[in-house]
Amino acid sequence: MSPAPQSKPRFVPLLLIGITCLLLSGCVYLRLLELKKQFNHFDENFTVPATEDLTIHSLHPVLKADDLRWMGAEPKTITPRENGEEWLIRWVKEPTPGIKEEHVYDMEVTACFADGRVFETRIPKRYLAYVSKDLLLAMLRSTGTAKVNQDERNAEAQTEAPTSAAMPNLSTIHGMMGEPTHKQSTPGQIVHLYRYRLDTETVHAKPIEIVFVFDSISGDLRKFTARLPRGTLNYEFKPAAPH
Repeated sequence: MSPAPQSKPRFVPLLLIGITCLLLSGCVYLRLLELKKQFNHFDENFTVPATEDLTIHSLHPVLKADDLRWMGAEPKTITPRENGEEWLIRWVKEPTPGIKEEHVYDMEVTACFADGRVFETRIPKRYLAYVSKDLLLAMLRSTGTAKVNQDERNAEAQTEAPTSAAMPNLSTIHGMMGEPTHKQSTPGQIVHLYRYRLDTETVHAKPIEIVFVFDSISGDLRKFTARLPRGTLNYEFKPAAPH
């Protein structure tokens, strides 16, 4: 009797998928590393036109659409434009248990592509009533000198508070984002956690979590953490250096 035919080993396609994922993540990491270097020399690589929103132009675009998807960002809408497309990425806040809010506290960002790479990013002006452009740009600049732990996929940045505008506090963050999904108080600090999910019907990406740590006495913002599907960004705020 001839031996029964053997099924095709499943580990081969699984191995190929695994290798592809490793290569993809490696390429993404290299592009993110290049972006980090650009942030460290911000004025040589980006311009910020005088607009009501916060618009950032990349002079040497690095990120691709698949990089954003790999990081967990999927567009709600895609609008064709010359030489590329425009993504509207929207996240919806997870409801606060037992609380019905009057306003919708979503988060949005617009990414514009040309020749397959992100050359422009826009943050709506409504957020700038609570967090100044100067602080957001200071956070981007500090990302360039952040300490990165590739194995744990996190980055630690020290951001100097700008002197041009007041730092956000417990009240302003609440005005921008509403009630936190979870909150707790510990000796010396108040912690508010907000959980958001992508506003898209086709992709079920992991949620992102935004954590604010405030001084329990003054209410001043001390730390900001963004827990993304593929990594974590931590920003510690320090007083502006004397001039």
